[in-house]
Amino acid sequence: MFKPMASVFTNHQIAGHFRAIERAKTCIVPFHFEIQGQEYPTPAKETNWLRRISGTRSEKYAMVELTPTKVILWSPEQRNLGEMQLSDIKLIQIGAIRWHATAGLDPRHAFRATIFVVTDAGNYYFANSDMDVLPAIFKFAHRHDIPVEDPLRLMPLLKVGWHAAAKTLHETYAQLCEHTGYPDSKV
Repeated sequence: MFKPMASVFTNHQIAGHFRAIERAKTCIVPFHFEIQGQEYPTPAKETNWLRRISGTRSEKYAMVELTPTKVILWSPEQRNLGEMQLSDIKLIQIGAIRWHATAGLDPRHAFRATIFVVTDAGNYYFANSDMDVLPAIFKFAHRHDIPVEDPLRLMPLLKVGWHAAAKTLHETYAQLCEHTGYPDSKV
């Protein structure tokens, strides 16, 4: 279903920074998400007192920001990598991939949320370590009339919260992803 095509993002940076957008068209790229002021995952509290006072962070990461009118990609250095209008999005598919398959691992840490953004000009693949981003994206998409696909049927499972749903997802993941194209093994 997802076939990389030309980019719909308007590039605002030099060509080297544009590679993040190009990579997101061909493989799943980890990004943090900001949806109307809420960050997923929630940033860790800064431990360096000087950085805390100045309001800066030592940990930097790439960000996808969803606003009421557009999607903005930010580099870890807070450079605008590109923008796309919400009206360009045809569909968002939410899902999960098994990140670690270690037997003794807490199931809450074994999965990553996947967000596939489908447009006429290209498809973009994002991953996020906070599964709570999926209900937030689902609400955001419905508020802005963007269709959402949920082939793994995660939304009913996540309504009880990720902590309660993790064990169920861990036990039933093979059956859920059987006919969806999602890999059963870890990535």
